[in-house]
Amino acid sequence: GAAPAGAGAALPNGPALLELRDVRVDSPRRRGVVNDVSLTVAAGEIVGIAGVEGNGQTELVEAIAGLAPLAGGEIRIAGQDASRLTVRGRGDAGLSHVPEDRHRRGLVLDYSIADNLILGQQHHFTRDAQLDIARINDHARRRVAEFDIRPPSPQLPARALSGGNQQKIVIAREMGRDFRVLLAAQPTRGVDVGAIEFIHERLRRARTDGKAVLLVSADLAEVLALSDRIAVMYGGKIVAVLPRGEASAEVLGPYMTGAAGAADTAGAA
Repeated sequence: GAAPAGAGAALPNGPALLELRDVRVDSPRRRGVVNDVSLTVAAGEIVGIAGVEGNGQTELVEAIAGLAPLAGGEIRIAGQDASRLTVRGRGDAGLSHVPEDRHRRGLVLDYSIADNLILGQQHHFTRDAQLDIARINDHARRRVAEFDIRPPSPQLPARALSGGNQQKIVIAREMGRDFRVLLAAQPTRGVDVGAIEFIHERLRRARTDGKAVLLVSADLAEVLALSDRIAVMYGGKIVAVLPRGEASAEVLGPYMTGAAGAADTAGAA
């Protein structure tokens, strides 16, 4: 149970919005590439997953997002068993996903900014079985202004924009909709400093708004800057979960490289 506010509780007082229970994922190359991962993210909390790339983080994110099948375990989104839901079903259950590879998973570069801002959500923008162009364009104008996408021309193709502004399209789409859980994978990779600060501010605002944020980043400084708790993945497992106050590069390093054995992860669930 949650401790009183200010008692240094590991979990905030909000309900658990993302629950991973003994999640196992097999890849074409390796069985158990994610091996019995259990983790909870509560409302109003950012949990960061740190680790050297290639330790199962990508596969874990894809399993949560519905892009890869579970080999075992359970994923719950806002209290609902989402383990068998489609990508769209998970979105409707309250999951937003900022993908690791924005070009492969996040954008269609030849589509306009306006069309990219509704990717995967087209079913919310139809009228009489037709796309509602006026509503799509109105939505685009609001999001472009709110998320400072430049140039602010919704009809431009996404490929005409800088990397930072392309990423802002993805952030605007995923964070501009109604969501409960945000899965943010490498959210600032390859973007400029100004866009990094903007994206960090939006992640913090999501926490303030009572969302559950799971941040997966190879940038340890980013994980340390944003997270309330930090889980370290090594060899497909979570080997440590620490509150931010106990975490530093020096403490996390040995877990990230496998030098520290699998710690007591009782706190992981």
